[in-house]
Amino acid sequence: MVAVVRSFLIFIVIVAVIFGAAVVYLTVTTPHQSAGIRFPLTPEERALLAQVPASAQSFALIPAAAALDAKLRANPITRDALDSWSGRNSVPRPWMFGSADLLAWKSGDSVQYFLRLDPFRAFSVRVYSLAARGLGKSVRINVSSEPPMDSDELARILDLAGKLPPGDALVVQRESGRGSFPPIGRPTVTSVQVTATDVNLTSIAAGEVPAATLNARLPRAALLAVAFTSPPRMINDLNRLFGAKISSVLSDGGAIALYDIDTGKLLPRPIGVIVVPADAQRRADFDSLVKTLHGGESLGYRVRTAERGGELLLSFDESIDQYLKDRFDEARVPGGQWAVVIDPKRLLPILGRLSDNIGLRVASPRLFRAARDLEGWITPLQQAERIEANDSTNSGLEELRVHLAAK
Repeated sequence: MVAVVRSFLIFIVIVAVIFGAAVVYLTVTTPHQSAGIRFPLTPEERALLAQVPASAQSFALIPAAAALDAKLRANPITRDALDSWSGRNSVPRPWMFGSADLLAWKSGDSVQYFLRLDPFRAFSVRVYSLAARGLGKSVRINVSSEPPMDSDELARILDLAGKLPPGDALVVQRESGRGSFPPIGRPTVTSVQVTATDVNLTSIAAGEVPAATLNARLPRAALLAVAFTSPPRMINDLNRLFGAKISSVLSDGGAIALYDIDTGKLLPRPIGVIVVPADAQRRADFDSLVKTLHGGESLGYRVRTAERGGELLLSFDESIDQYLKDRFDEARVPGGQWAVVIDPKRLLPILGRLSDNIGLRVASPRLFRAARDLEGWITPLQQAERIEANDSTNSGLEELRVHLAAK
């Protein structure tokens, strides 16, 4: 009996030693720093992307994924977003990656992960996946059983990616990808850079004829301020909200500073200022619009105007006073189409209420969809203190730059 107990104890000790050694190996061989990703990609990274299946709508390449996981958890903007994603999806743990690069793709509502691992780590991950609910179905190790995407399409995507700055990850939206971000053409390639306090996203797609240089003055107190050289189609929906052709003075560009939105009405009431340059043609259009508005005080709004520093100002409330005493950030974007600054913490609750507003959905469908899409992509980033973005076209490419600051 004593011999049996002794043998059992020896067996337990051996198992514990082996398990401890395995844990030490998996921990020690998991890096905490990464050189990131540079463009053009290395042959090894290109070979990994060749595993992307034809069914993928979007995909991401993350060198030394365990190191990026540590960066994301250290950054206050991305920490909650990562926890939220992990809580809703089966996600590989950092120790599973080791020093391996991660390839992830989305097909429909399914997210899949592909890893190239050494035999021991591959065995450990397979054993763990058997016990982890749903993880075994989403993680593929060393072999992908799906037919890959067309090599010519991949070559075009890699050519676009060659124009990107270095980052921590490459994210690609294919032509079939219809996510709300980035709000430019498809296919789109994005370089993601993460620091301790900031996130920088640079996205590139095929572009059109370059625009003129955009010189924007964006007020700091606004919850959303945007300047543009040509208006997006959703600007036409403002005509319905204000009962007048507001878009007429913005047809050649301008700016909008939004300080609040009154969501307690059948049709939400934007509280902000419309800004256009004070050149001769704009002044004629501006005066004509103001005359029309004063004719009926447009749907009960109080029309106010002002002029300052070469700008003509129009508001339908008292926010013009706030604009006149505001401080401004200057943005000069060569080939710029638009520039925007957002206060996500103030804006998100308003966007949530707009998504339930039936009047906005019926009367201004473009604004309704824009508000819903904006809510969708900034909700995971609500810990950011400020979001800045600008879009430009040069040399046949459209480039979107987004900066998220935690302080």
